[in-house]
Amino acid sequence: MLSNDNNDPFACFGDEEDSDVEATDTADGREVALQLMKKSNSNMKWESNKETSQSASYSTTFESSYQDQKLRTADLPWPHQPPLYLGPVHLDKSLAEGGGRGYVASRDLPPGTCVLIEEPLVDGWSDEQMSKQLGLESIHFLLRHDNAQFIVDCLQELHPRREKVQHVFNSVKAGEKIDVLDRIQIVDMMSSLEKDASYLEQQQSLVLLAKECGIINPDGSSLTTMEINRLLLTLRYNGFESGLYLHFSMFNHDEDPNCIKYRPEEESEQKVPYNFSEARATRFVKKGEALTLHYLENPREVSHATRRKIIWDQHRFDIGDEDVFLKYVHSPRNIYESELVGGKFPASTREETTNDTEAPATVNIEKSLDDLEDIFLEIQQTFKSNLLGDDKSSYFDRAAALELTLGELIIASNSALDNDNHILLSRCRRMHLDVIELLLSNCSENLTNKQSVEMMARFLQSVQPLLEQQRKRCGNDHPDAARTYHDFAMGIQSLLSHSPKRLLALKLPEMLTLEQCSKMEHLCRSEKNRIEGLYPRDVAEIVSKVQ
Repeated sequence: MLSNDNNDPFACFGDEEDSDVEATDTADGREVALQLMKKSNSNMKWESNKETSQSASYSTTFESSYQDQKLRTADLPWPHQPPLYLGPVHLDKSLAEGGGRGYVASRDLPPGTCVLIEEPLVDGWSDEQMSKQLGLESIHFLLRHDNAQFIVDCLQELHPRREKVQHVFNSVKAGEKIDVLDRIQIVDMMSSLEKDASYLEQQQSLVLLAKECGIINPDGSSLTTMEINRLLLTLRYNGFESGLYLHFSMFNHDEDPNCIKYRPEEESEQKVPYNFSEARATRFVKKGEALTLHYLENPREVSHATRRKIIWDQHRFDIGDEDVFLKYVHSPRNIYESELVGGKFPASTREETTNDTEAPATVNIEKSLDDLEDIFLEIQQTFKSNLLGDDKSSYFDRAAALELTLGELIIASNSALDNDNHILLSRCRRMHLDVIELLLSNCSENLTNKQSVEMMARFLQSVQPLLEQQRKRCGNDHPDAARTYHDFAMGIQSLLSHSPKRLLALKLPEMLTLEQCSKMEHLCRSEKNRIEGLYPRDVAEIVSKVQ
């Protein structure tokens, strides 16, 4: 639940990565999934890097037939609705977190291993729901769905489960003590929903709609107002931006997750969409280790205070303060360090900051970035739509000013945060690189050679520390690093070709001679190719073969 109706509530859903897959046509989803995984997970080889303590190399073989999938998914909560593909993992029902259940690695998993492919149970959300707080419009959408009864039946097993809700409220009526988290996530949340008179009116209309549509509970009883509330909480606690998934809901949250979720491909002029998401490991996962996602989209560029508030509002659990994050101090990916402001962990809160003069530096920086991102998206869309005409020079001026503003914001933010590795500097630098790429791609004729060289020099001054930040926070096998390695290589190549003297003047680490610069350019290209090889996205080729 967001505090601002103008925000898109689905920005809170899930750690979903954009996909670069091109699909040429459709085919049977399960067959496509098995073909894809046979290619990517069989004989997968992984070589460690300096940041890991694993052995120098690791290989695994995991092949799964259709019959094997049926057997392995029979113990999942929805045996009648298995995922398209379940990798070398199993559902552990004795975990301490996540309601006692979650996926666990069945064997050692190298980075890039695909662990789940699933079609959404509910594909996307209603137009009425978009850009608003997640509310009863979504339940109305479900009850009007062609497959509404099946969906409602499946949702019985998602948190908070119907039996659990009934047990909790029966305990409250009996005056019995209940779990603290149950009170927060079930009792308090449902009570807060019903404080709004308009909500109560919609709630009653949905009970009547369910009766009119013949939607009932698995035991044959009619849906009640409490069950309407439960369905809404189910969507809030389990939904992703791309829709509602059953088996993806079994992933637990972690601030340092070892998996990412790719969203389904969207339709465009060049591509035909495919309707499934996949999860892949982003680092070496030991046998028996729980598999985790981050419940916030793109969490690697959001401050701790903001993440804490959004996750509390959306999922009603607390990611914690400094005491919780201290466990990451000795991790190869020291995410604790990336949160420090002036050498101290931020005094984050779940409450809104009402006085801007008292707002922490991270809040002010994020507000500035939000404003600049709106400007960037407007300029980007204008260039894409080719609507510039005589106004191109004015949009060039705006983009050039935006680039310089972002450079100044990086300097000011670094000073305010006193931490060159702070997570928000990743967002600053990434946006700075995006604006420069936009200018060089669309306005090269407006730039002199000297201006282009200086812009590329500023590009390298952002890309090099960004890469170091990503490696420290996510590890060297994360797909984020692949794009940054590519950008680094392209920047070095450009200045080697047009102004090697300017490149050397930057005095970047391990790039003090032209020979070192050339070696770094080659290393970045090799690393980009290596990481991309861990995350094969060639569905188009597989689809064409299985048709």
